[in-house]
Amino acid sequence: MDGETAETIAGVVRLLRRAGELSWVRADREGPRSSRQLLALGVDLVAGEARNMLADSVDIAGPTPAGNDEIGLLRSAEQLLDTITGVPTAADTGPLRVRVAELVREACDARS
Repeated sequence: MDGETAETIAGVVRLLRRAGELSWVRADREGPRSSRQLLALGVDLVAGEARNMLADSVDIAGPTPAGNDEIGLLRSAEQLLDTITGVPTAADTGPLRVRVAELVREACDARS
């Protein structure tokens, strides 16, 4: 994986982790039977999958993504993944792209 692709995926991890934090806060507010619990868990799992795509030596530290809207953060992660093209890793990100798109839909449904 080239450095630019690794940094892009690290950015996706940061966005997903922030979206997960926000989802857990909302789930906690809504109580133990909140549908947001599954969303928050899903975001955490996908963030872990994205992190596992990177070598352990890749530093994912960076600025905390701004914003308090998990849907916006998830959409940003989706858009960032779409910038990965023309490298062998682009094919490997296919399943991750699908999962992030599913999280966007799920987050929109939870908001309704």
